[in-house]
Amino acid sequence: MVVTLLLYLTLPNMKDKVRYVWSGTGLAMFFATVLVYGVDFWGNRELFEFVWLSSIFPALALLILTGRFASKSKSARFAMGPLVLVTTVLLVTVEGIDLVGFPMKIFVQARSFINTDLILKVIGALFGIFLTALFGWSYFKSTRKMNKQLVIITAATLLTIVLTRHLISLLQLGMTLGYIPVTPVLVSVVAPVINTYYPLFFYALVLLVGVQVILARLGSKRPVQQEYENPALRRKSLAEYRNQLRWLAVSGVLILTTGVLLGVGHVYSNKKVKLSPPAPVQAENGVITIPVTQVNDNKLHRFSYITPNNVTMRFIVVGKGNGLFGIGLDACDICGVVGYYQRGDNVVCLNCDVVINKQTIGFPGGCNPIPFPNKVENGSILIKTADLTEKEKVFQE
Repeated sequence: MVVTLLLYLTLPNMKDKVRYVWSGTGLAMFFATVLVYGVDFWGNRELFEFVWLSSIFPALALLILTGRFASKSKSARFAMGPLVLVTTVLLVTVEGIDLVGFPMKIFVQARSFINTDLILKVIGALFGIFLTALFGWSYFKSTRKMNKQLVIITAATLLTIVLTRHLISLLQLGMTLGYIPVTPVLVSVVAPVINTYYPLFFYALVLLVGVQVILARLGSKRPVQQEYENPALRRKSLAEYRNQLRWLAVSGVLILTTGVLLGVGHVYSNKKVKLSPPAPVQAENGVITIPVTQVNDNKLHRFSYITPNNVTMRFIVVGKGNGLFGIGLDACDICGVVGYYQRGDNVVCLNCDVVINKQTIGFPGGCNPIPFPNKVENGSILIKTADLTEKEKVFQE
């Protein structure tokens, strides 16, 4: 839908460029699959996404600029097709990552091949895909005869919302990769947008589409007998008018359904989570000892230690499997000492709701728990209090 509206911004006649949109969509799904299932094996996925998102803005600007000269320049008209293809690939790939990556998320996290939770997730995913496809088609059918100027205005607004969301994602990735300095001021600005206002982008999209559908309904006029000398033409126009009204009704129902689903999802996802109380630990001869048998259930275990300076520090231990453990402070460099909790089989940051890959816990970077030296020896995890004390400033107010 975004790409189709994009064509209205740049092309006097979009029909001869539709094939580039479809080709670009197919390539985008291929690249999304490679990105989700292949990049982790031969590259840094976050770096790949950062470069990909960075490419959207110049490509889009070049497409719009070239479109302005398409009516006067033959070379500009020739360049429009490839530019539409490239821009479609860049835009759709970003959205396709979530769609392509969903099967991996639900099947990798499943404890058995057939279980109620897995079946419900699969049904929900298929219903979401069906609802999205139906919504896009009904939207296209109900608004394709709208006033072109109105389409251009709504398209520009829609693209602005989408690009703003991508810009925030780009900023977040830049901070994670270290390309953008992580300062308290920047975090205080970005974190609320990600945590609170980020879902509002989706609500804004639904509201914008709803307004456009309403305007399309108000702008649709029933054919008048006097305007047609040929009765057959009037019957054809009347059939098209009734068909548009039907699709407008379908779009309205889908908008209401989407709004309700987004509202329920927002309420569910924003339920307040309380951290489990940490288990206090003591040190002997400057070493904290935690028996492996206490934490080898692949669950998140939270501990607290009071330093000689009377600073209460929290740290977590998460089993990774095969006798390995992810150990770090219950805090990160970006979100501070908010802490982590377990949701299903995932470890999640309480502040930004980022899912942490268990295998990366114990390594620095992004929203990962801040690591510190430790070792497993003789069936116990050994942590030197001196190594913890070096990090106590993280928990000092």
